[in-house]
Amino acid sequence: MTFWQVARRPRWIALLVFVMAVAAVFAWLGKWQVERAVISSAQNSIPDQRAVPLSTLASPGVAMTEAAAARRVTVEAQLDTSSVMVLANRLNFGVDGYWVIGRLTTFTNNEVASLPAALGWAPTREVADAAVAGIRDSFTVEAFMPIMGRLMPPQQPTAPDPGADPTELTTMSVAALANIWPLTVPTYYEGYLVLDEPPAGLDTIESVPVITDASLNWLNVFYAIEWVVFAGFAFFLWYRLVRDALNREIEEQAPDEAPLLLN
Repeated sequence: MTFWQVARRPRWIALLVFVMAVAAVFAWLGKWQVERAVISSAQNSIPDQRAVPLSTLASPGVAMTEAAAARRVTVEAQLDTSSVMVLANRLNFGVDGYWVIGRLTTFTNNEVASLPAALGWAPTREVADAAVAGIRDSFTVEAFMPIMGRLMPPQQPTAPDPGADPTELTTMSVAALANIWPLTVPTYYEGYLVLDEPPAGLDTIESVPVITDASLNWLNVFYAIEWVVFAGFAFFLWYRLVRDALNREIEEQAPDEAPLLLN
């Protein structure tokens, strides 16, 4: 008498089918727990994409918080057309080009403040210069206008490459821009705004939310492992029941002999 001879009997085959169904349910529950852990992690890693008033996230002269970085905001501001200039070496969807930037003036909490802004992207210096000339000649604002964009933390100034023009700007450094632009509005926000809608002749600048390091919900992962263990235990229980039945039959066939236990 062998194990497989006993296991192929209808009773044990039926029990095996039942065990397989139970194990399938356990496996599905484990999969569901893993999905819940991943979904929870993804939801916690991406910031809210709804636009909120700038004043609710940042204040002039105050360092930007982690919660404010890369958030979409709305602000009523006007563009100082005399401040519009070109920023070199700016990638946009993987293509090197130029940003056209300028200074926005805002009025928040009874205080006028400056907010650097990335207005749009151009593939060549010629296109960027033409956009700057067009803005200076035709873009006039008589009142504060609603503007929407993504608030980004300031960048650090970098040393120019060998042979490059040392006066050419390549980063959105608030400190550097404050030293270049006239001190008509000396108080600056510690960050800059990437506009959702660029001026005519420029492309929209790629801006993405900051994806934070997300950790899995380890409690869900632990539960998923438990369900896998339960599924394995169901098969082990079936195996032990069949082995016990085999041992009993061997004992009944040889009552006068020492029992042969197969472990």
